[in-house]
Amino acid sequence: MDGYANPDQEFIDVLAHRYAGAHLRFLTGELIAAHAELNHLLARTKGRLARATWADCGDELHRCTSLYRSAWARFAAAVGDDFPNGADTMPSPTLGPETTQAFQAAVDGLRGALEVLRRESRQLGCESWVY
Repeated sequence: MDGYANPDQEFIDVLAHRYAGAHLRFLTGELIAAHAELNHLLARTKGRLARATWADCGDELHRCTSLYRSAWARFAAAVGDDFPNGADTMPSPTLGPETTQAFQAAVDGLRGALEVLRRESRQLGCESWVY
């Protein structure tokens, strides 16, 4: 398939990266779970949930996913899988903590949106698969 881009490629890249570390992998797992459930509920409630609530949760999904992806792009650009081979400079010592903070902020944002969407969708009789 020409032009196909896997929307979950960053998740796969983090989980497979030899220098990502256990905590970034853990946060990625949390993000994958929240992302999947949020997408599921957004699809089930489209056109049924108050438009502002639905749009706010969708916007938060986009914001958090973008935050995660941009933090990962910075990390992966500075710390390749073959690091330190081919590296001209050492990555900033703040890169790891900055990446962890961005991943945590993304997870926290998705959890917050998920709580709102779970509560609102329950009122419509839409259950999530996780409770």
